[in-house]
Amino acid sequence: MLSAGCEQMQMAKYTGEKKAWPTGSSISDAVFAVPVFRGWPERQYDVLGYVQFNKPNVDWNQGDMKQAAAMAKENGGDAIIMIPKGGAQTPTVASLCKDVGISGDRTAAVVLKWK
Repeated sequence: MLSAGCEQMQMAKYTGEKKAWPTGSSISDAVFAVPVFRGWPERQYDVLGYVQFNKPNVDWNQGDMKQAAAMAKENGGDAIIMIPKGGAQTPTVASLCKDVGISGDRTAAVVLKWK
């Protein structure tokens, strides 16, 4: 993972192998620079990386999601999926977090590029 970004929020680029990431039937619940999803989108995508705050235990508000969406777009992303910190994650979410490198103590936004 490589990091780049501003002081509060950073983008870590995914450098792992290409794979078939999970899809579902979620629609975006907000659109800023890119659409924001809270579940798996229907479209196939590649993962470019993730955006998160440098500090753990920060809960995101709408302004933070807007900043994450802008950072995703600046890095070539087409959408983001919000991954809440900790909590009861499904095996699929836990697997995605492990594969991408997301820590369980931070809310993160996975940056997607449509195929």
